[in-house]
Amino acid sequence: MYIYSVRREVESISVYFAQFFAICLIVYIKVKRSIGFQPLKKARMIFRIVLFSGVFITLLTMSSLHPLSYVYDLIGILLGLLLTIYALKHLSIENREGVIYFRTHLWVELIVLCLFLYRFLSRLIEINRLQTIQQDGGSANGTFFAQDPATMIGFFVLAVYYVGFSFFILKKGKVAENRSI
Repeated sequence: MYIYSVRREVESISVYFAQFFAICLIVYIKVKRSIGFQPLKKARMIFRIVLFSGVFITLLTMSSLHPLSYVYDLIGILLGLLLTIYALKHLSIENREGVIYFRTHLWVELIVLCLFLYRFLSRLIEINRLQTIQQDGGSANGTFFAQDPATMIGFFVLAVYYVGFSFFILKKGKVAENRSI
C-alpha cells in the first residue's frame, strides 16, 4: 500500500515536471516567434490563416448550441479587429538582402502572447482538476468550453487577429517584394 502511494506521488510529480517543461518550451518558442522582426514565411502565414479560419468557423458553429455565446463571439471579434487594426498601424516591414521581415508594436505582441498563455494555462489547470476529480472517484462532468465567456472571447480575439494580420502581412509583403525587384 505504501509503495503504491509513493509511486503515485512520483508519477504525479513527473507529470507536473513534464507540464512545466512543456510550458517553458512553448513560451520560449512563442516569444522567439512573436517579439522582434520575423522573416516572412508565406507557408506559415497561409497555414495560420487556414487553421484559425477553421477554428473560427468551428466555434461559430458550436455557438449555435448556446445562442448567448454569440454575444461573447461578437465581443471577441470586435476586440480581435481592433487589435489587428492597431497592429497594422504600427507595422514595420524591411527588406534585408532579399528577405522580407516584419514587426508590429511590442504591446500588440505581448497582448497576443498573454492571451495565448492565459488560454494554455487555464486549459492545463482545468485538465489537472478533472484528472484529480476522476482519481478521487468523482464523476468528471467537463464543462463545455463554449459556456466560458473568457475562453470564447479569447479564442475569437486570437482567431480574428491571426487571420487578419497574416492576410495583410502576406499582402504587404508581396508589395514590398515587388518594390525590391
